[in-house]
Amino acid sequence: MSDNEIVRKHPISVVRFGMGKEIQLYYDELVITGIEQDQELRVQLDAMRRLTLVPGEPTPSKLVLMADMDDGETIILAEGMTNAKDFREMLPKITELCPNLQLDPPDMGEQLRQALNNKRAWNITCYVACIMVCLLVYVLYLLVAFLGSLHH
Repeated sequence: MSDNEIVRKHPISVVRFGMGKEIQLYYDELVITGIEQDQELRVQLDAMRRLTLVPGEPTPSKLVLMADMDDGETIILAEGMTNAKDFREMLPKITELCPNLQLDPPDMGEQLRQALNNKRAWNITCYVACIMVCLLVYVLYLLVAFLGSLHH
């Protein structure tokens, strides 16, 4: 068994998203599994020129990850990726292994951080709004019960 095969057994970083889908980062390649049953896509890091991350349609939170290759071809690596947190943690490792790789958007890590913060803020807003509606209904119930007891 060569050193390269030993290194491939243990990925540097793994991003799991969807059912059975994951992006595995090795020292020399990205492996995307779960595209179709029992298939995987292997992309050599040194063959990638640009890594592009765009919002998915019709659901912007399901990201589409694409790679522009040296031969001019663009490959869709992952569609419907929802694990922005783990992918954001994988980005510095990818750029360390492949320093000439361009990111589109150039501040991809920062944009993912902002998206995660926006998602948290939106979730908190929704929870607070639900609690406020429940409290309002309860206060209205108490008010109606109090007014009803005054008329008897």
